[in-house]
Amino acid sequence: MNKVLICACGVAITLLASCGGNGLREDHKDVLHNVFLVSPQAVDGVSVRDFSGRVEEARSVSAAFKTGGPIERLYVKEGDRVRRGQLLAELDSADYVLGINQLRVQHSQFATEFARMTRLYATGGVSDNDYEKAKAGLEQLAYQLALQENKLAYCRLLAPVDGVVTDAKFEPGELVDAGTPVFDLMDNTRLEVVVDLPVGEYMRRDDFQSFTGRSTLLPGKTFALSMLSLTPKADNNQLFQLKLTVGPDADVALTPGMNVGVAITMAGGGSGAVAVPVQAVFDFEGRPAVYVYDASDSTVRATPVTLSGTGADGYVTVTSGLDLSQRIVRAGVHHLTQGEKVNVITPASDSNVGNLL
Repeated sequence: MNKVLICACGVAITLLASCGGNGLREDHKDVLHNVFLVSPQAVDGVSVRDFSGRVEEARSVSAAFKTGGPIERLYVKEGDRVRRGQLLAELDSADYVLGINQLRVQHSQFATEFARMTRLYATGGVSDNDYEKAKAGLEQLAYQLALQENKLAYCRLLAPVDGVVTDAKFEPGELVDAGTPVFDLMDNTRLEVVVDLPVGEYMRRDDFQSFTGRSTLLPGKTFALSMLSLTPKADNNQLFQLKLTVGPDADVALTPGMNVGVAITMAGGGSGAVAVPVQAVFDFEGRPAVYVYDASDSTVRATPVTLSGTGADGYVTVTSGLDLSQRIVRAGVHHLTQGEKVNVITPASDSNVGNLL
């Protein structure tokens, strides 16, 4: 009897739990979210997108001696501005001077001998073979002398470009080899503005029309920029590097390391691009998407889109995946699910505040 009673109680508890669970799921399923819908806006004939850029030197150059030896004197230090051809440093050239003097003596002596042999050769007193050997020996000495004179000139290190010394690697008295960098120079004859572009903007590169720069250090001033290059390969962050240069007529003082704002004017007409509120976009299976409303059954479906950047007005440009005929959920998209049925709320008109009429 007790066993029958226990089994009956167990069955009753199971049924109650089952009924309670179904009731909770059914109540949750019956929740109908209210949504506001908006239509995508057509993008004007042109659009302007703002990005952050940084000023960089066109290149860095290492200055090195073309011959080796101990450094005798340094004429510049870190931070100094130098001009192309300016003397930067000198090597101890005593050994090179001695070598040149020795070769000059030998060359002079050999030249005297060769002059005497030439006179004998004219009278047949010297064979053709001996004359050619003497001539080749004199030429060889001339080449050796010229080589040593070049090495003596290489003891003077001249600036290869106009720029600023960013690093001095040696001190006087230290021994350096040929080709070892002694100074690093920043070539500031041409500055570049580097901008990292997301993939959406890179795909619209053919729509680029003009570039304008500005800096908080130059209030109220803008300057034109010209495109130098656009790297066709993305980095690890899926960004493409755009390089711009300041026009020669731009009256602005930029220095490497400065941050500048860059405005890119893009063609928009005929591209099919539309603008939607930023709040309408969410991540769906690793891609940006919006919820498109289906009036036939009052449901929403996630539609992947391609973005082109966010403007200051709180709208984002969609270049593909959406058109003007569709209506999308304006906000609260993170509370919705794929295929969910929703209740559309119609905003009150300006002449019927509170829907009182």
